[in-house]
Amino acid sequence: MQKILALAWLNILQLLRNPAELMGSIGLPILLTMLFGSAYGGAGEQPMQVLFVDQDVSVYSADVGELLDAEPSFEIKETDRQEAEKLISEGDASVAVIVPAGFGEDLEAGSAEIEVLRDPASEAAFAVQSVVVGIASRMSGNAAAAGIVVKAAPTGATDFEAVYRTADAAWEPEPPISAEGQVVVASEVRGEEVLASGATLSSIGFTVWFILFMTFGGAGGILEEREQGTLRRLLVTPANKGTLMTGKVSGIAATASFQALILVVVGAVMFGVPWGNDPLAVAMVLGSYVLAATGLAVLVSALVRTRDQMSGLSPIFATGLAMLGGCLWPIEVVGPFMQMVAKLTPTGWAVMGLTDVVARNQGIEAAVVPTIVLLGFAAVTLGLGVRFLKFE
Repeated sequence: MQKILALAWLNILQLLRNPAELMGSIGLPILLTMLFGSAYGGAGEQPMQVLFVDQDVSVYSADVGELLDAEPSFEIKETDRQEAEKLISEGDASVAVIVPAGFGEDLEAGSAEIEVLRDPASEAAFAVQSVVVGIASRMSGNAAAAGIVVKAAPTGATDFEAVYRTADAAWEPEPPISAEGQVVVASEVRGEEVLASGATLSSIGFTVWFILFMTFGGAGGILEEREQGTLRRLLVTPANKGTLMTGKVSGIAATASFQALILVVVGAVMFGVPWGNDPLAVAMVLGSYVLAATGLAVLVSALVRTRDQMSGLSPIFATGLAMLGGCLWPIEVVGPFMQMVAKLTPTGWAVMGLTDVVARNQGIEAAVVPTIVLLGFAAVTLGLGVRFLKFE
């Protein structure tokens, strides 16, 4: 065991002594995770400014302003109509909501209108218009209910505004009727949500992808030692070939695990990716995937002759498996055939397992099958790699 640990530590030291390789294996994945996590996660995103013009100054027009302000993605700025038109025409604002004079009286009469001024080049303004349509529907329902009650009651016995407020209270905390949108895709995946998205997708994908680069880099070190003759000289030591290979493989797996831990921490701390929902399930999938990636790297190193050949093939293998396995986009958005292809790759099983555990919070049960498959893949590739790897 001491010999194995010494050989594993030697592999780790070889990585630490190479700043360029260390930057490419650890620094670059962190940078890309931060870049794409910020882009997908909406880091630094500012609320959309919505100009609000209240020309009626009534209790009902104030309701319009309050309902607009309740939308978390809007930042309401009160102004007058002339200033609103000027800001939109000059491109300093994209949309304005105007409550015209007489809105309150028209509402009680059943014929009120809310105006929306927008820049035709702004697609975001359509979101504001949709919210205004929702506000108008809510207020129309309240006004219709109040109108019916007032007409049915004896003259003067019921106040319109009082009945309106009673009807409006029925919208809180949840509206009487709500609509829920769901994405339907051709996929066998089930969970609390169908697709991993945003920073979660980025964090999972880059973690799985760059573990491959780390393991291929470590396996390339074995080729370098063979070219330098140090592997051959190790055979004359008391350690046998099995001990030597176990030490080398352990070193590759240890560096890849260290890289994975760093990327998981970056995703959790900086972007709130829920890696910590079930640490044991995450460790099962990531641990088995590290072994599978290590086995694949050792097998490839056994089939090529030089470190240069390994360096040329590594990006092709890593990027190709990342694309097929869903590291760069959700597996669920591709067709059934490509979903089947993903299940033939270790990256595909790692992404599916981590998505179920991290994004869908399905627990340790969702990690069992991916872990078994990845361990099987690791056993086959490691066995073949050790069998065919030449020390000379």
